[in-house]
Amino acid sequence: MKTALLTSYEKNEAVVRLAKILVENGWTLLGSAGTTSYLKENGIACKDVADTIGPPILGHRVVTLSREIYAGLLASTSEDFAELKRLNISNIDLVYVNLYPLEKETQNPQAAPESVLEKTDIGGPTLLRAAAKGRRLALSDSSQIEELEKWLANGSPESECKQLTLKFAAEAEMRVADYVSASAHYWENKVV
Repeated sequence: MKTALLTSYEKNEAVVRLAKILVENGWTLLGSAGTTSYLKENGIACKDVADTIGPPILGHRVVTLSREIYAGLLASTSEDFAELKRLNISNIDLVYVNLYPLEKETQNPQAAPESVLEKTDIGGPTLLRAAAKGRRLALSDSSQIEELEKWLANGSPESECKQLTLKFAAEAEMRVADYVSASAHYWENKVV
């Protein structure tokens, strides 16, 4: 059984659609607290990641930043997977991350350093990078859901999996690069 971790700043139809597609294809869902709650409100079974790794700390700012999550994303050898099993850690096959709206906030003429910090996502970019490095499906934009759905509807051929994984990995890395760049430019202008 495959496992997906969904964490979406925007609680909208895209995350519901993705969750339904995955559940219909036999996937188990993990989610951040808000995403889990939203999916449950929409009749979709999803386990809060905090139930797996322990209670959130620092006002939910440190939940997905957990070694268990990253072990589940980065395991790649038979020895790694044996270690996951021994430690009772789930392998994670897909992440979907809808990042906090940092770019929008940095472009707001009324933005203040405090509001930019509040909209700076740490866990999301880290999840995307780990999924990309671990060669998991790393969805960084809702526009990718349709492509994933087609792949799943086609029986999830292994020959297409590597290609789709690499495509999504590249897109996730670019999304994170753009995100971090927006932050760097904002702070650079504050220093000058």
